[in-house]
Amino acid sequence: MYVTPTTLPLEIEPKPYNVFLRAEAIEAGFKDSHLRSSEFRRILHGVYTTGDTPLTHELKCAAAALTLPRGSVITGRSAATLRGVPLADFGAPVEVIVAREDGMLRRSGLRCTTARTFDFEHSPWRGIRVAEFPRIALDLLRQRSISHAVGYCDALLHAGAITVDEIAGFLVGRRDHGISRARMRLDHLDGRAESVPESIMRVELALRGLHPTPQVEIFDGEDFVARVDLAFEAARVAVEYDGGWHADPAQIKRDEARRNRLAHLGWIVIVVTNDQLRNGFDQVIARVESALQDAISIEVGHEISMEIA
Repeated sequence: MYVTPTTLPLEIEPKPYNVFLRAEAIEAGFKDSHLRSSEFRRILHGVYTTGDTPLTHELKCAAAALTLPRGSVITGRSAATLRGVPLADFGAPVEVIVAREDGMLRRSGLRCTTARTFDFEHSPWRGIRVAEFPRIALDLLRQRSISHAVGYCDALLHAGAITVDEIAGFLVGRRDHGISRARMRLDHLDGRAESVPESIMRVELALRGLHPTPQVEIFDGEDFVARVDLAFEAARVAVEYDGGWHADPAQIKRDEARRNRLAHLGWIVIVVTNDQLRNGFDQVIARVESALQDAISIEVGHEISMEIA
């Protein structure tokens, strides 16, 4: 007789995070055909949850903890998410450090690296370990993409989870793989951005010699008009990220009114979509450079006209 999740045997009663092993289900009398039904969802290989359980990255980490070697350490975006700074969703792989003696684990849904860790860098969690914020910052900063590495660390700074000085202090004297890369990126950190994409844009601009100021407030006299993501204040050029959540008609109208007010004050607003951020940022750079050049031309023309007058 088919057993629904509400009458699961004790051995696979929903645990915290509501995850269980396939082996537990089989031992309790379930068959693979049951686990493939809509009553259940597979999270990782050999790990399941009930069909009505919300799929979150925290749940995926809990699933990973059931199968990882005991010395494993969840780190990076995954550890940040577990510690309250949401940098990863369910679709992102769980980022894990495994001991060298355990070898590299190649499993779908996991991103494993082998590295040495020290006890003070992490704390216990569900039979394995979770990195503390200094170790999280190190592992974020040494990844290949500088703009993403800085963007994720900026999110830690913005949340108040750690400071630049604390990160810098943690890196002193270390010889980890990628430590030089991590140290070189400290100067790029800035916790003012309110989202990771904003930080990514700022770094990508800076790498091309363009240095906007994050989170600039713009006024019309004493009246507050807007706070823009990134601004070249002297040129009155703003760069803003639109992640696609502006599908709400009311929000679209508010954005239009806000940008119309900015235009009335002489500001050029360049809106960057998620697709442009991922695939076409060179085009964004060209638009920014053109807007800055136009601003310079206008300013020079204004100065010449003033001299003639």
